[in-house]
Amino acid sequence: MIRRRPRILVRGAGLAGLTAAKLLRDRGVDIRMAAAPRARGRIVAIPIETLRLAAELHDLDVAALATGPMVERRAVDWSAGGAAVMPQAAVICDVADLAARLARRLDESARAPDAADTEVDWTLDAAGQAADEALRAGERVGQFVRLATASMDATTMTVAATAAGWFFAAPHPDGGRALLLVSPSAAASVATADQVAERVAGSTLRAAADDVVAIGRPAPIAPSLARSLHAPACLRIGDAALALDPLRGDGAGFALRGALLAQAVLAAIERGEDRERCVGHYARRMRAVFAGHLRGCIAHYRAARHAAVWRRDIAAMAALAGRMPGEADAFDFRLAGRDLAALDATNPNA
Repeated sequence: MIRRRPRILVRGAGLAGLTAAKLLRDRGVDIRMAAAPRARGRIVAIPIETLRLAAELHDLDVAALATGPMVERRAVDWSAGGAAVMPQAAVICDVADLAARLARRLDESARAPDAADTEVDWTLDAAGQAADEALRAGERVGQFVRLATASMDATTMTVAATAAGWFFAAPHPDGGRALLLVSPSAAASVATADQVAERVAGSTLRAAADDVVAIGRPAPIAPSLARSLHAPACLRIGDAALALDPLRGDGAGFALRGALLAQAVLAAIERGEDRERCVGHYARRMRAVFAGHLRGCIAHYRAARHAAVWRRDIAAMAALAGRMPGEADAFDFRLAGRDLAALDATNPNA
């Protein structure tokens, strides 16, 4: 009897879903993609180290993934100590444009599921943010704003705390400036060009109401974790597993590394490793990542010059972090390249 190739359905066409699909395809897996192209409008700063990882995992040149302008430094005006400027090379891009570049490599070898697909060995759910509000660490929201012009160095991205929240500013891939405004709640979000100008007043960014081209809708931006990271024959990856606060997290980097871990887990199960042990390891790793992220966020928001506006979110993060695993939690496996290697129970550091 000829054993058919494993068949895996990937839901979602973001960085996590595309990366897991590509790596599994390279292992000979029959990949089915169930996803529409991502909508444009989410502007991100991707560190050059993350872009290199994406290029390596997708067998591409880094230049092929540079879908927006490159910045050289980050200016941070956060605490009472004043502003600081540090080197940080990053590409500013619309995440949908980067995903579209990666999707081209799968077009010929992955196809949409059809009515004949009655047998799927696994599903990787990478479609959308974790929606369990009980595991969302705060109420803060973010809004993307596009400015036609603004007094800002084109090689610098800026993060600044204000009395009403914080903002991130960088060159927009389509021209002008991209602005992410983060507010403590949807009720504190902006609705008019005058409010945008008021929000950045007093910072190193100078923007008038006439500069505002578009204001996006407020969307939850607090860290979130899916209550269940796996189900029978299903792993949640990318934003469907957990979402990071953009202040402290490299969301693109997490998506890539999470996909790398997920495909290694499925490969280990395929070669005969215990299924429950493998998926349990995956869930513990994801929760540990989330716990560490929460602790970093708590420290960062407490250090803000206007920390009082984040009081409720800091409390929510602390409460959720208290339910998460600690740094000393033992793991069953480690990543060895693109594979999962079992640890010796008597020598977990081996």
